[in-house]
Amino acid sequence: MKNSIDRKQFLKQFGLIGVAAVGASTILTACGGGAETETAAAVDPCKDTSGLTEQDLAMRTNLGYVETSEIADQHCSNCQLYKKPENGGCGGCLLFNGPVTAEGWCNSWVINQG
Repeated sequence: MKNSIDRKQFLKQFGLIGVAAVGASTILTACGGGAETETAAAVDPCKDTSGLTEQDLAMRTNLGYVETSEIADQHCSNCQLYKKPENGGCGGCLLFNGPVTAEGWCNSWVINQG
């Protein structure tokens, strides 16, 4: 009695396992692999930076922008550089592109004199 598997059978079984693994990963991805990111952006467009360039993102990072200030009296909505939202949308900043939350902060914060 022969207990060993020949090369042809091995390759056939190995191929089936590979196809099954690829199929399973495709199904799992299709069932919600990227849904969380899309849902988060749909819930709060003021935190969606997907349309920004690498340079825009680098500028935000270099200025230390955060979506929620840790300093009680310093936040974007009372900063001189903050652009107030139009039509209930997101605010902006004179120093960098992209949406800005009213509760945010960066290291260029300056009190609004107006």
